[in-house]
Amino acid sequence: MGRGRPPLPIGTWGAVRVEATGGGRFRARARFRDYEGVTRDIVRVGGTKGAARNALTTALTERTAPSGDDITADTRLSIVAEVWFAENTQTSDGWAGNTSRRYREVLNDYVLPALGNLSVREARVTRLDRFLKTITETVGGATAKLCRSVLSGVMGLAVRHGAAATNPVREVAGITVVHKEVRALTLDEVATLRAARKAWQEGRPITPTTGPAKPRRGRKPAGDMLDIVDLLLATGARIGEVVALDWPAVDLDPGSEAVTIGATAVWEDQPEGPRRLVRQTHPKTSSSRRRLELPQFAADTLLRRRVMAPDGNPRGLVFPSTTGTLRDPNNVRATWRKIREEAGFGWVTPHTFRRTVATLLDTEADLRSASEQLGHAGTDITQRLYVQKTHQGPAVRAVLDTFANGRSA
Repeated sequence: MGRGRPPLPIGTWGAVRVEATGGGRFRARARFRDYEGVTRDIVRVGGTKGAARNALTTALTERTAPSGDDITADTRLSIVAEVWFAENTQTSDGWAGNTSRRYREVLNDYVLPALGNLSVREARVTRLDRFLKTITETVGGATAKLCRSVLSGVMGLAVRHGAAATNPVREVAGITVVHKEVRALTLDEVATLRAARKAWQEGRPITPTTGPAKPRRGRKPAGDMLDIVDLLLATGARIGEVVALDWPAVDLDPGSEAVTIGATAVWEDQPEGPRRLVRQTHPKTSSSRRRLELPQFAADTLLRRRVMAPDGNPRGLVFPSTTGTLRDPNNVRATWRKIREEAGFGWVTPHTFRRTVATLLDTEADLRSASEQLGHAGTDITQRLYVQKTHQGPAVRAVLDTFANGRSA
């Protein structure tokens, strides 16, 4: 008599099967062995094969999350990671949407494929250190630092539940991130780009910085890129914060013109179906919520938009899409790429305007003003990543003049 099929390991599932059920619906099914040792059929349905499979995968992943008492030194890191992720995303004070999305990507793309099948006891310093060095060499230091943050959180959870004595991530080698030199626009370059945007919006040829202007063909583009980029220059806000701006957040009373940055546009994962663009009712971080005074050119722009605002904008957005919905920041970036290439500014992204604002404020005001304008918690990030550095040399003019006059200073 042959042996029966060996049982699934606890907290795992078998092959996923998807079948049509009629009426354009699909059923996804898999066998899952729960933590009490019972194997059950788990079923989810969807309008497409992919939707049904995604819904089932989500349900199975949720079932892998054990209680704290179930996490031991033999628990796989993939299971501990799901508990850690759920703890930080399913509460009102959890991560912001973009942070959650980025950590999910890091887990799925790097951490779990390489380390997910290890048990907590197998996640030793040498293994984690080797993994992080590999990511640094093959992907980059910035991604490696994100992986380390994720692993530190996962192993910290294991420590809190008594599955590990210490957090091994604390002992791995440091990760060096080489940042590109910050480059901001000069005032002359800003003027050139504003002229290019205006020409593009009016359907005229853009005069590039090098080479002849290219004739514009086709109908005049509909859009308001001049207004969007002017608000980026006036505030130093992120592109997601600008497209999420609504009229209740705008104060146009004479003498007190300002905007309150209190929301941002993010792509959010859904249990079933594709991601969707949502207006997150808080910005990237707690310090990102800020009220910013408007320069006169931006106040004039917003007043004009307010007076000429078309019907069909039920959300009250300052920069809605052509259908009145939340505008996709990626579409704004794509449109901007067309303009910058024609104008000969291929290096300029919407984030460049943020660096330009920071550099101008650091030069004309101070670093603290630049940091608060951008919504940073402190000046360190602003100084390292947003301010273009031009170091002032020492006052040695008289000393160097000795090369010409042949005598000691």
